[in-house]
Amino acid sequence: MLRLKSRSISAAVLALALAGCGGGGSSNSGDKSTQPANTTPQTTTTSNTDYSVTGTAPAVTGVNGIVAAVFAPDTLTSTGLTGDGFTTSTAPLSSQVQQSNYGGAFTTVASTNGAVTLTKKSTIADINGAGGYIAIGRWTNGSDSSGGNYTANQGAHYAIGAPLVMPTTGTGSLACSNLMATSPTSAAGNVAPGSLQTATATLDLGTLTIKNFSATVTIGSDTAATFSKASASSGGEAFGGGVTVMTRLMGTDTTKPLIAVAYGAKLANTGDINGLVVLTCQ
Repeated sequence: MLRLKSRSISAAVLALALAGCGGGGSSNSGDKSTQPANTTPQTTTTSNTDYSVTGTAPAVTGVNGIVAAVFAPDTLTSTGLTGDGFTTSTAPLSSQVQQSNYGGAFTTVASTNGAVTLTKKSTIADINGAGGYIAIGRWTNGSDSSGGNYTANQGAHYAIGAPLVMPTTGTGSLACSNLMATSPTSAAGNVAPGSLQTATATLDLGTLTIKNFSATVTIGSDTAATFSKASASSGGEAFGGGVTVMTRLMGTDTTKPLIAVAYGAKLANTGDINGLVVLTCQ
């Protein structure tokens, strides 16, 4: 587990010690075990008023009581992170709180070192997921127990799913593209949330490294703006070069892994933005 609290954070990759295991954005065809037929979230309405929610996600089941998680607060930027944030492959499923009566939104996300809980009356947007092996969402228009405060134009982005252990003797590479995503948001909250058009990368099976991650977003007056990261671990963080990423392997199929990528980047007009995309690789 990695818990981040400052801009100066280690980029060491977490060791994966789990046994073998058991994706808004655009959808891709393929094996239904790791890729749903439709990843467009549906609006959910409830008779309760604790939270406002948009979208749906199935219950995440984890593996042997463990889940992988990425939590990226609105303070994730192109230069690093302040505040609470983490990426982990060993979080207890019992420490997470997923609300079945609120579209499957997570209102508590946890690492092995502690948990962050969304304050009631806040909003969870961009809820999406598939097959019980992954769910995503964005906390917004509210606050959380770590001291995070979000306007309707900001957000804390999360992905929680089954931890995936990839073989360490792999060769070659897999092509990755976006499966689902949260809306990119302005770190300063100066414009409304935007949309992610596309994201791609390559997963090197020999080093389990993400190569040439590239994302294209539209937000504010930045239309089809593209940013990229040449190299990053598939289970950790990478800083510098104007883009920050926090990553984690998830899913149930080592031949078609999913990678959750939270990103912080700086655009010409909007300034710093952040968001999260789940890539499917094959």
